[in-house]
Amino acid sequence: MRTLYALFVGIDDYPGAPLRGCVNDVRAAESWLRRYDGLDTRIRTLHDEHATRAAVLAGIESHLGRGGPGDTALLWFSGHGSQSPTDAPSEATGWSQALVCHDSLGVGGQPLLQDTELGAFLDRIAARGTHVVAVLDCCHSGGATRGDATGGAPGTVRGVPWQSWWRTDRARGGSRDGGGTGPEPRRHVLLAACRPQERAHEHVLDGQVRGFFSHALLHALDLLGPQATYGAVHALAEGRVRALSRAQHPELRGPEDGRVLFGDRLPTSPFLLRHTTQGWEVNCGAVHGLRAVGAEFTLLGGPGTVVVREVRPESALVEPVGWRPGAADEQSVHAVTPSALAFPPAAVTLTGDPDAVRLVSQAVAAVPVLALGGEGLPLRVEAGRGRARVSGGAGHPVPELPLRSPADAARVAGCLAHLTRWHHIRDLVNPDPLLSSLVRVTVTGTSVGDVRYSADGEIVCAYTPDGREPQVTVRVHNDSADPLWCVLLDLTDSYASSPHLYEGEFVAGGRTGWARRGEPVWLRLPPGRALVRGAFTRDWLKVIVAENELNLAPFRLPAWSAAAPSARDGGAAPPGGGGLLRLTAASAARDAGGPAPRVGRWGTAQVVVRTEIP
Repeated sequence: MRTLYALFVGIDDYPGAPLRGCVNDVRAAESWLRRYDGLDTRIRTLHDEHATRAAVLAGIESHLGRGGPGDTALLWFSGHGSQSPTDAPSEATGWSQALVCHDSLGVGGQPLLQDTELGAFLDRIAARGTHVVAVLDCCHSGGATRGDATGGAPGTVRGVPWQSWWRTDRARGGSRDGGGTGPEPRRHVLLAACRPQERAHEHVLDGQVRGFFSHALLHALDLLGPQATYGAVHALAEGRVRALSRAQHPELRGPEDGRVLFGDRLPTSPFLLRHTTQGWEVNCGAVHGLRAVGAEFTLLGGPGTVVVREVRPESALVEPVGWRPGAADEQSVHAVTPSALAFPPAAVTLTGDPDAVRLVSQAVAAVPVLALGGEGLPLRVEAGRGRARVSGGAGHPVPELPLRSPADAARVAGCLAHLTRWHHIRDLVNPDPLLSSLVRVTVTGTSVGDVRYSADGEIVCAYTPDGREPQVTVRVHNDSADPLWCVLLDLTDSYASSPHLYEGEFVAGGRTGWARRGEPVWLRLPPGRALVRGAFTRDWLKVIVAENELNLAPFRLPAWSAAAPSARDGGAAPPGGGGLLRLTAASAARDAGGPAPRVGRWGTAQVVVRTEIP
């Protein structure tokens, strides 16, 4: 049985700045956890005067730190947060965030628990194989492991001004694996009450003073049950909080398809349908490739279908068709999959042995992102003698695939769908160049390896003469006057896409975000490629920016592998990966269409990095 080590910290009794709902929050969270089956729970609580800085740090190190591989460590903090201006290059917002412990507010009190310090502690535990979750219900919590309230929100804010006796030493986080095709490092999951620049609120809810976020999060956990994913829980809680306050936007930092408290990836769609104050909404927008109204999404596990009526940068407003949602539907969140698409499928050309071509054409017909002919991405399959060769992608050549059965043909179609989705991500661009012209990605060399520009604009990074992998620094620049939410995707020539270099943060106007918080990005050839003179690999570093957070799940795509499970719906990726690969057949013979949408305020910038052995 999995052991869960939980540390619940709730502080109301702050000197000169009391709160009323924090201890209520953590008591309710503890009660919820004790009802959770399948876990051996080890709980430690710190309330009010017991929640000193030393006690909180000791609880993290000596209690949560007991977790080993296969265990879970949960930190739940409800209290004050604070922030101060900083010129540290790792803080793209221009502010440093921190948790306020009980003994920090008195004059000359203890230092705060700063974001980099807390994040480093939690990530060191995660690096040992423990699944680590932090729930922070305090002001500025979106940046707490890394202004006044507006919008008519009632109640008290959970934040205090920075005090003169709090030092701002910047603790460095632990080292992380490099870029390219390296594995993503183990990190903690963060469920935060608000964005780094925002305040969190508390008020009387259901007859008791509670934090908006803690109350909404526990409601979502109770409603969705033990198989809930972080993405679904966050979507439901975020909608509930925003109904209470337009000034508070909860954040999720971590895998959307990870199971709550366990972390294992569940086979689910990256797209979710929920009911908001503006109506029904799907977290798929123009940034994800949705191009026009009329696209359809079908509920997984149910007969319902919704049709897109308005395309926004990060989401789409939809309308139920053929079913009438009830009150219970409006209180839940539903996994949906695209079933009629508003972008052209890839154009597949088949050549070779007629029987083999017929086999592949039947498999291609079952995948909505593929078509035999047309004007989409040109892909080609040469079939015959029990083999199929796929070509047309911009990445590394795909090895020949077996083709002797319908299952083999489905795997070929899955490969084509995987390449199609990778190109959809790589080629995303907003027709309106406004924001795209105001963001940049730069790559600069370090003392390890050589960096130069080729005649065609590629950034060429070379191994050292003694065979060491080149290291570079990668930065995202926001040249606009306004804060923008930025994510940096690493698209490899193995047809993978990952946001692990810069997983989504706000970058203030005129400031810079550093990949891996300023740590060097290591570039390397993928495993399995010979490290010989002239060998090379390519990475497309693509920044996507918007005014609000984006659903990152559709941008996560594992490298193509012939050993990956195939699926007739194009789901050649393991559960949770593949974005728009997870499709069903259209519910009717309808093509998505309609007038072009408003392009909205989002943009992209991209550079190509070539890593080579000279």
